[in-house]
Amino acid sequence: MGRLANVTIIIGLTAAACSGGDSDTRSVTDDQSLSRFELPADWHTYELSELSTLDQLPFNVPYQGFNFPAMSAIGFDGAPVEDVTQLNASIADADYPIGATSVRQVGDLERDFLSRAMLTQSVIPYTTLSNPDEVQKEDFTFGSGFDGVRLLLSFESESGSDLGVAYLISVSDPEDRRIYSIVAGCNRDCFIANQETITKVVDSWLVNKKG
Repeated sequence: MGRLANVTIIIGLTAAACSGGDSDTRSVTDDQSLSRFELPADWHTYELSELSTLDQLPFNVPYQGFNFPAMSAIGFDGAPVEDVTQLNASIADADYPIGATSVRQVGDLERDFLSRAMLTQSVIPYTTLSNPDEVQKEDFTFGSGFDGVRLLLSFESESGSDLGVAYLISVSDPEDRRIYSIVAGCNRDCFIANQETITKVVDSWLVNKKG
């Protein structure tokens, strides 16, 4: 955590709370009404159909040979210009906040191996990256069996010249048939400048427990 010493962490590690929203934010709901979150009004969003045009669906990574097909996903960024390819960037190389929410299917075989590590590593495989640091990590629950992990992490860029910082929450449903996730982050300087906004976005996230 030494290289993040100048970052004031404003993440209350209790339970996520949905902000009431204001004139500077808008509520975003996926097309299947499985999750909802608040996003700055001037940030861009990208539906699953747009994300699927990229080489790889952002923040949906095979883990130990297991894949989790997306039922629903919304990408977002805080860049000045709308361009879905900006989500191709590694968080460590992103000069503006990028992120995504997703709801992914868990197959019968994957269900037998579902773990806290799988919930996070299938979003960002940070243990395979250079100098990963779990700055803050804790178990997280929405209640009613929607349980998982909340994590603030950092890791080096491929060049080693900068850090990426990401804040994520990932949970599974009571039957371990779905993984619900949200993640947002960017490079260190960007995260420091946008930390309060990024935190509010992730902490505003709610899942539809009746979905």
